[in-house]
Amino acid sequence: MKCSRGLSVAAAVSAAAFVFAPAATADPDSPSYGQGKQAIDEQVQQFHVQLSPGTDLNQYCQRVLNSDLKSGKIGRVDSGPDFIAGCQDEGRTLIASH
Repeated sequence: MKCSRGLSVAAAVSAAAFVFAPAATADPDSPSYGQGKQAIDEQVQQFHVQLSPGTDLNQYCQRVLNSDLKSGKIGRVDSGPDFIAGCQDEGRTLIASH
């Protein structure tokens, strides 16, 4: 019985780790990753957006992506997840620098 319960616990822990693990890693060499970094830089430098440690970068970067695509500022993004990852990484860097 102890062995069975131990296996059940291990299976549950493994399943939880899989669910909460990121689906894939971003490609920092992707053009979309660079577009994301540039997009958040422009928000801060040109539009004086202030980011704080409490900023939900995932949500913010998704809004930037949608806005830039809708306005035509960005014509195309090859990888939405890479754009978001680049935007988030640059956002974290900008927050840490202040």
